[in-house]
Amino acid sequence: MTDTTRSLGRPRVRATRATEASVTLSLVQARLDLSAHAMAQYLGVPVATFRNWRDGHREPPALLHRLLDVLGTVEALAPVIHEQLLPGRK
Repeated sequence: MTDTTRSLGRPRVRATRATEASVTLSLVQARLDLSAHAMAQYLGVPVATFRNWRDGHREPPALLHRLLDVLGTVEALAPVIHEQLLPGRK
């Protein structure tokens, strides 16, 4: 018989693992100086989804990597246009 209960005093914590995607998302978030909520808006996903990707709990789809590439190109070539894409900075 397996005991599946846990101690009431200890919260459940999911282990994080640094993946290439989680590191990239963290770096982009820091570079753009966006909160988790604003970064989720920027990417067009729910905040929980963004946090799961950033914290390494889930692997984002390949499309996210392409989106970040495109947004990075827009940021480099047309910073005024990119500024308009950032949440709360219109």
